[in-house]
Amino acid sequence: MTQPAASPAAVFITGAGRNLGAYMAQHLHAAGQPVIAHYRSRTTQTAALAAAGVDLVQGDFSAAEAIAAVAAKVQEAAPRLRAIIHNASAFAPTAAADLAAARQMQEYFTVHMLAPFLLNRLLAANLAGSAEEPADIIHITDIYADNPAVEFDSYCATKAGLQNLALSAAKHLAPAIKVNVIQPGPIHFQDWHDTIQRQRVLAATPLARTGGAAAILTAVKGILANPFQTGAIISVDGGRRLTGR
Repeated sequence: MTQPAASPAAVFITGAGRNLGAYMAQHLHAAGQPVIAHYRSRTTQTAALAAAGVDLVQGDFSAAEAIAAVAAKVQEAAPRLRAIIHNASAFAPTAAADLAAARQMQEYFTVHMLAPFLLNRLLAANLAGSAEEPADIIHITDIYADNPAVEFDSYCATKAGLQNLALSAAKHLAPAIKVNVIQPGPIHFQDWHDTIQRQRVLAATPLARTGGAAAILTAVKGILANPFQTGAIISVDGGRRLTGR
């Protein structure tokens, strides 16, 4: 008797409730790739993903127990994973008040470091890879991981930690799982970026524009398509890192 073909393994994307994460989930799903999109709070973009048929997993990354609960939901939704994309992120200038800055640092640590660290451990066995056809983990960090900005010091430090975790995982999980890093630069502006800040960023970017989410998705697809790349740090920044600003 012919055995039924196994369903394609899914790509799990954290922080897919808005912006880059939602964009990646939408476009990978539209291309026929099963996707599990994690989100913390419902948005118009999660509603659109649900309407398109994307599997959604809700949960926060406030503590280890909450992160483990998200992993359990992912395992229930898709026992086989093609890739994990650690996209969830928190970003703002470091708070001025000491205790507020400490709370902010704790939040950034749990989102940028503890969650990826624990999810990699809990979901590694679900990644359907082999030495011939490895699965993937992608850590999305920031060009500031290498060249921190003092006004974003806690953000930069925890993104650097996320990057270092990726390099450790690349050693530990080979050859069945590849682990690579994407460093976005000026992909899009936040609402609180004023005109002067935007002009300053563009002046420090050799390609003189923001890249948009499509540039990151292109890098993701390149990693997924390359079976002989692990431990790489790929900057997608329009050359911004070259200026040191």
